[in-house]
Amino acid sequence: MGTVSAELVSVIIPVYNMQDYLERCLDSALGQTHGNLQIILIDDGSTDGSGGICDAYQVKDSRVEVVHQTNGGLSAARNTGLEHVKGQWITFLDADDYISRRFIEQNLFACMEHDADISVGKFITDERGDLDENDFIQPSRFELITGREAAIRHFGKDAAFLNMAWGKLCRASLWSDLRFPEGKIIEDVFVSHRLLYDVKSIVLSDAHLYAYFLSPGGIMRKPFTLERLDALDAWEEGIRFYDSAGDHELYDIARRVYCNRLFDARGICMKLLPGERHMHMQLRQRGIAAYADISRIRSYIDLSFTKYIMYYGKQVIGRYFPFLYSALFLKNRSYI
Repeated sequence: MGTVSAELVSVIIPVYNMQDYLERCLDSALGQTHGNLQIILIDDGSTDGSGGICDAYQVKDSRVEVVHQTNGGLSAARNTGLEHVKGQWITFLDADDYISRRFIEQNLFACMEHDADISVGKFITDERGDLDENDFIQPSRFELITGREAAIRHFGKDAAFLNMAWGKLCRASLWSDLRFPEGKIIEDVFVSHRLLYDVKSIVLSDAHLYAYFLSPGGIMRKPFTLERLDALDAWEEGIRFYDSAGDHELYDIARRVYCNRLFDARGICMKLLPGERHMHMQLRQRGIAAYADISRIRSYIDLSFTKYIMYYGKQVIGRYFPFLYSALFLKNRSYI
């Protein structure tokens, strides 16, 4: 394996109407301590000044490459970026987010030191957009796990960072046949199970080197709409994937999680979209069917017995007591 400095890292940044945040994002990418970079900017039909900012940075720095295209959404922009990759490594960076100067150096070192295919750290949720380098947390602890173990964890408490496309450094070869589904708004979850499952090894760290900015136009700040139910399709896709892989344990885990997500979706829709009664009924029927399916699962190899009882109890409440379920598990929730 070569030296860290010799490795070319491709940074894919989809851009759509982000002129207020784009320069901060690009400055953080170009200011990396690892300088061997290909910065791929996909201007996805911006109607503000974002396209011009992209072009100006391309003139200013030869590492920047700009592609302008008609608006196709985040998945289409990322897929276009993947077609232009030249590096041995890939990372995704959203145009309203930004990263520590050592984000790429630290993740690349972790991969090469541990002979891993993916490096994943944690992130800082930033509501003001004014973090400086001292606010980021450098890694102090590393853990090497298999891709299958990561797939199990991405259903649990580690979902927040394992499910996301951004915040990771991946070998480019992992994306050779993998693309984001276009026309979906919860695109990361559709590909996370495929990305993680077959990987030989993944290194996790306690670093916080990625700033996830809660911009006013970001999806988590927008009102809840029925489009957000795309997440359910993503979890169903995971069930089919593990079934086709013949992995009975992960197939069972995926079905249990999907059942919970249906109860979550029903509760959130009842709270935030009270007029969508037809959808409430559809989600109720799907939840009942999923509950009947998972009630036959007797194994809990992926969980301690105590957690299994708690998990099963949650599903019982979701099946029979939807308002209690909402009160207990969905306070302030607007995501599935």
